[in-house]
Amino acid sequence: MAASRFKLVMKILALACAVGLLCGFIYERIGRAKDRKRLPRIGRSVDIGGRSLNIFCSGAGSPAVILDTGGDNPGLAWEDTRAEIAKFTQACWYDRAGIGWSDSGPYPRTSAAVSADLHELLKRAGIPPPYVLLGASIGGLNSRVFAGMYPKDTAGVVLDDAAHEDEPLCAPKIYLAHQAPRALWRPIHTLFWAASQVGLLRVTGSSPSGGKDESQMTREELITELRHQPKSFLNNVDAGMVLNESYAEARAIPSLGDIPLIALTAGKAPDFGDAELNRQAEAYQKIWAYEIQPKLAKLSSKGRQIVVPDATHATIPKEIVVKAVHDVVNEARQSSPTN
Repeated sequence: MAASRFKLVMKILALACAVGLLCGFIYERIGRAKDRKRLPRIGRSVDIGGRSLNIFCSGAGSPAVILDTGGDNPGLAWEDTRAEIAKFTQACWYDRAGIGWSDSGPYPRTSAAVSADLHELLKRAGIPPPYVLLGASIGGLNSRVFAGMYPKDTAGVVLDDAAHEDEPLCAPKIYLAHQAPRALWRPIHTLFWAASQVGLLRVTGSSPSGGKDESQMTREELITELRHQPKSFLNNVDAGMVLNESYAEARAIPSLGDIPLIALTAGKAPDFGDAELNRQAEAYQKIWAYEIQPKLAKLSSKGRQIVVPDATHATIPKEIVVKAVHDVVNEARQSSPTN
């Protein structure tokens, strides 16, 4: 009798789990449909082979400038900068896989995988090479790897306080995220992927904008809303887990030849609101600006560094970024065989 009751209880639990998973799956699909309606695409969807990436371009001229964001920001975060660059050449921002309006990409999401995606996107979108790459923070790491993987398609690079593989060796703990052991990377990815499929990531957080439609949001609210999507959270987890792999991919490219390259560097440490943490941050900022970042300029025989004294990470003024891009585009045009 006890065995029969146990079997019955297990069957009920299994049925309850199955129903719960089905409900979660349906809930997530309804949420995604609402997202598509509430957050209509800015840009165009380009199939890169069974999945699509989003890209937005305007302007005319060559080389085209391709903008890659920092962190988990969608390409839309570059819009004001892209609009200024489009006044002198074609300029495009795009959403990396799993960000903004782009589909998720396969694991692992290293800089090499991101670069391969971008190369295929540009080819299928009909944007001819060569390109000037503008990358901020982790986007700068991606840009370096792209330039190393596709040197014939790269006319120049602008790095906006770009990530560097020496950070884990030199930065204080306040800058560094905890890294899970390599053996857990795939299980963690699988766990979060499963959670994203059955609504668990969506149900744990409410809409940052309170459910507003895109027409009712400011651009910053829209960017925050896009970052809040479950696929963006999953991508952020994946990219963070394999960051050391991305660092290794960049380290394996010791030179970018003689392409024009400008490394923009923030000269001011962030304020952590704590005297001791600020002391650590200020000490590290000197290492960052005058020991680590100069290595980026040395990647090219035509590279140079510009330190922006009053800027912190992610706050280098748009005007300085646009001027650096303009300088690199002009230098690339002057060195082009067609000129």
